[in-house]
Amino acid sequence: MNSQPRVLPVLFATLLLDMIGFGMVIPILPILLTDPSSPAFLLDGYSQGMQFLMAGVLMALWGVTQFISAPIAGELSDRFGRKRLLIVGVGVLAASQVLFGIGVEIESIGLLFFARAIAGIAAGNAAIAQATIADVTAPQDRAKNFGLIGAAFGIGFILGPLLSGWIAGFTDDPAMPFWVAGALGTLNVLFVGLFLRETNTRAAAARTAFTIWKGARNIAAAVRDVDTRTLYAASFLYLLGFGFLPPFYGVFLVNELGFNATQVGMAFAAVGLCVTFAQLVVLRLLTTRFSERAILRVSMLTVAASMVVFSFMPTWWLVIALIPFTSIPQGLTMANMPALISRAVPRERQGVALGINGSLMALGAALAPAIGGVGAAVLDIHTPFVLGGACIFAAWAVLFLVASQRAPQPAA
Repeated sequence: MNSQPRVLPVLFATLLLDMIGFGMVIPILPILLTDPSSPAFLLDGYSQGMQFLMAGVLMALWGVTQFISAPIAGELSDRFGRKRLLIVGVGVLAASQVLFGIGVEIESIGLLFFARAIAGIAAGNAAIAQATIADVTAPQDRAKNFGLIGAAFGIGFILGPLLSGWIAGFTDDPAMPFWVAGALGTLNVLFVGLFLRETNTRAAAARTAFTIWKGARNIAAAVRDVDTRTLYAASFLYLLGFGFLPPFYGVFLVNELGFNATQVGMAFAAVGLCVTFAQLVVLRLLTTRFSERAILRVSMLTVAASMVVFSFMPTWWLVIALIPFTSIPQGLTMANMPALISRAVPRERQGVALGINGSLMALGAALAPAIGGVGAAVLDIHTPFVLGGACIFAAWAVLFLVASQRAPQPAA
């Protein structure tokens, strides 16, 4: 454990740069695909419904490749080493950003789709980071140090959209944020290569079999687990429901409220700030007095209601005012739902449960944008948010009206 002081700061910086680069994509996609008034608009001749559909499919591709790659990333790092796999993941994300920038410049929709698909491969970086932390951290300190991952993602999600919107507005070049993100990713590859120590000293001895269908097997395992499958069902329905929001929030802001890329970036930064505040401040205050179930009973319903309501608000300031009512309970739910599942499984199955829930998250990230894109194309832009709210309410019902009838005892 002596390398912990050196490994953790390097890992935090790596994940922060990773998430900043990922977050820089968010404010630009709605401008490229759903804003005919923008000079950067790429879908001339397509109906608005088809624009919404293509935006959803583009985001869904990231979820599909994440679903395939994320569950096996940790296992590959067992075999080949954490550092080597993290360099690959960081490099893949950097390459995807550069390819996306090229796609914007040459107006190639096919290249944009390809770039987003390979970006999902880099989602395995979080799993590798968790394994690296476990290598250098005593068991009693792992929960605390895993918080570094959440903090890096939260801060990156604030800075990424904010920086992207500012760059796009200042340069008047929608490809420029992707060049910057690609440059950050390239620096990150060098940073990991120079400063991160290999923590898996038994990498050469690891020879466990793996398969690209690991994610599907995790879903099957969740269905077969009689003791916890209602908890997994509630988690999946929640992750699916909230998965409708990020892909279509920017589309809504652009099409309904006339936001530009800079304003979309500021709105997403506000979301990230509220989520980070919830996890670093509000969560610490509530967990001293309330159980996970007590917090989820309120937070899930609040997210469901605010997701449906905000898209029908008549003015932009009411939409912005509702950000804390969605984002703070979202931060609380995303922290407490895995904790509830963790309590329900024995100590020796913690890693299995974490992998299953990660696959459920990836599946939600794949399905929600595709379903939302179809709904927005056939009906209107309100549809993804109504569907999302309905899924989250269903998750609440499963958790408190079904799972409560046969809730397993917390594991010792």
